[in-house]
Order: sequence, then C-alpha cells, then structure tokens
Amino acid sequence: MINWIGNKRIQVNEWVWKCLRQYRANCGIGADVQVRHIRADGSIASDRKYHNIVVNGGLNYLRSLVGNDTGAGGALWINLSSNALAPGAADTDLLATIYTANGLQRAVGAYAAGGTGVYTSYKEFTNADAQHSVKSVGLTYEDGVNKLLAGVAVTEALLEVGDKLQITWTCTFSSV
Repeated sequence: MINWIGNKRIQVNEWVWKCLRQYRANCGIGADVQVRHIRADGSIASDRKYHNIVVNGGLNYLRSLVGNDTGAGGALWINLSSNALAPGAADTDLLATIYTANGLQRAVGAYAAGGTGVYTSYKEFTNADAQHSVKSVGLTYEDGVNKLLAGVAVTEALLEVGDKLQITWTCTFSSV
C-alpha cells in the first residue's frame, strides 16, 4: 500500500528506490487500496482491498522523479568497471573496480524522456590513456557513490587509447 501524506516527496522517493532495487529491471509498479467502512457504533460493515493501476500521468511522474529530468539527484549516473561479476541484489556499487579517471570515470548521462513511463540515460566515454577492459556497467542515483540502481555484467570491451564506449540505459515503468 502506498501512503501519500501531503506532498512529501521523500516518502515517494524511498518507495520508488525500494521498488527499483527489488525488481532491478523493468519495474512494474502497482498500487493497492484498502476501503474500510466503519459504522457509528465502531463495528466494521466492510473491509476490502483492491489492486489498481498506476495511470499514464503517474508513470510519467515516476519517470521524471527517478530520472530527474532536472539533472539533480536522478538515476542518471553511469559507472564502468573491470569486474566481470554481475552485481547481486544487496550490492550498492560495482565493487572496488569502478574506473575513476582517464575518461572512463563515473559520469552523469544525458536524460531523455521516452514513451509513457520510459526514460534513458546516455553517455559516451573516451579512453584517454592505456588499454582498459570494461566488463560491467552500473546506473546509480544522486551523486552515484554507493547508490547502485541497476547493474549488469557485459561482454568485455577492450578499449585502446582513443576508443569510445557509448552507454544507454533505458528505464521503463509499467503498471502491473
């Protein structure tokens, strides 16, 4: 059940991040509502729960909230790592092997709204020095440090000096 209390965005953010960490891929979002009819004498006339959908406007709100189309704090940060292991559900980053310099360091991607409930984060990286191997890619939120939203092990890209690596994360919210 979602509790909307006033206009407190932090509660919505915490719920969205929890959902995204739990599902880690295309995040289907639904909502449940409980309707309880209580008589004047305190007895319960009925108590029912319903599953409902999140409408297109709500999906687009989540898209702009998580992707944060203003650029501040959104899940737009892209990380590259030499670690070949896919992150697990409890991981908060791509371990200690994230590139931190030479054109391959963590960077905020460009936000683009897609269709209903869809956004992308795009970044092109250019290897500036020695040969480097990229074996996993992560998408993080806010400043990107220890805030992994999604991650994946990829086929190794062995980058020579001057090679470019283009990364596009597509995040999709759908009603379930």
